[in-house]
Amino acid sequence: MKNETLQGINEFLGGLPVLEQRKERLLERLVESKTQLVLLKAKYDTKAGAVLKHDEEGLSAAFRKFASKYNGRMDKETQEMLAAKQEYDKERVHLNDLEVQKQELDVRIKCLMQNKSAFELELERREVDIGSHENHDLYEAYIKIKMETTKAASQLVENEEALIVAGRVLSTASASLKELERAEGWVTSDMWGGSGLVGRTTKFNKMDTAQATFNRLSSQLKDLERELADVQLEKSVVLTTISSTERMVAFWFDNILAGRDITSLLRSNQAQIRALIHQITELIEVLTKNENEIQAQLNLLEQEKDALIITCRSCQSEDGEDTSCALRGF
Repeated sequence: MKNETLQGINEFLGGLPVLEQRKERLLERLVESKTQLVLLKAKYDTKAGAVLKHDEEGLSAAFRKFASKYNGRMDKETQEMLAAKQEYDKERVHLNDLEVQKQELDVRIKCLMQNKSAFELELERREVDIGSHENHDLYEAYIKIKMETTKAASQLVENEEALIVAGRVLSTASASLKELERAEGWVTSDMWGGSGLVGRTTKFNKMDTAQATFNRLSSQLKDLERELADVQLEKSVVLTTISSTERMVAFWFDNILAGRDITSLLRSNQAQIRALIHQITELIEVLTKNENEIQAQLNLLEQEKDALIITCRSCQSEDGEDTSCALRGF
């Protein structure tokens, strides 16, 4: 395929996402119109009663039928029936127009998809040709883009993994905060005596559940630290808060078991967990922004690679010059 043909197809393919979005909106409008048509049909049938049941009749036919029945007099019920018929006919025309638009849009999208396949096959052929010949005039530029792409793709994976773990930490930290808030009630109640074996067993079970939650938080925080080590972020502030929270988790229940008045400690720990939740929320925002930036970089590199391959003069051929719709205003 000649470079001019390839460039022309590439320009027209830029409109494909717009057409696909337009089709999605059109499909939504079609559903709404069909729903509305059903409602209007029911309304019209109700007004018409047993006299008129042919929904294909036009407004003038309906008018003539009722006019003959009532000798030209239009009572309120007849007027409402004719108004309902008019609404129904109007929506039916609207639905037909939408279906015509969809058919036209389908033709345009199908045409572009055919050219997209031809475009991608030609790029693939050229890419193989360039990448497999070190003496190719575009080889060095192509390999540079490929290396940058590989690096960015790796960063994207690492960032995604960190986002997943951060989400888990946020969820567990929120659960831990609830456990801390419940613990204030345990401290003020008679935890160790006067409530019987069943009551004490229940309290111990609650403590076991809370301890498991904090253990999970501690483990997830370590996982997050490992994931963040592979992501290019300024993470000093976040890691400081995480480290102090891990140390807090280790001795929290020891103080309860020692029988100390730890209300102030619990509230201090609650403040730490809230700070951690705030830090993790901010971290997720940073990671999400980082993910978007890396994806944008990958998209740009892909565009640079395509532009490089399209301009390859030694890759041109006469094949594919008859691709349909390539330069027909689509």
